[in-house]
Amino acid sequence: MLLLDTHVWWWSLTEPERLSATVIKTIKQTKPYQRAIASISIWEFAMMAVKKRIELKISASKWLFRAIHDTGLRVIELSPEIAVESCSLPGDFHKDPADRIIVATARVHNLSLLTKDRKILDYPNVKAVW
Repeated sequence: MLLLDTHVWWWSLTEPERLSATVIKTIKQTKPYQRAIASISIWEFAMMAVKKRIELKISASKWLFRAIHDTGLRVIELSPEIAVESCSLPGDFHKDPADRIIVATARVHNLSLLTKDRKILDYPNVKAVW
């Protein structure tokens, strides 16, 4: 199973040309139900919509419903284990709470994380792909 970082999730549905060839191939090799996002990505999406960093032609809630339910995407909820892991990531990792939760989600569930985020790609304690 794959974990999509928030921007990869958004781009895969709206701007797939922004994805790397490796990410496109990796996504195509999985079934929709084998793809997941961390629940914090829903919050990040909502913040981008509110701050007008993304343009939507429909309401954010309607877009979310379609992007999750109509695609078969799994949402991995924030569990106590993920919360604790996000606060005690091994090594040196930056302080952004959303990134920490996403990385912790990948680690707890032993998932490959698709991301363009250089800070995550450079972090040796998570399987990250771009």
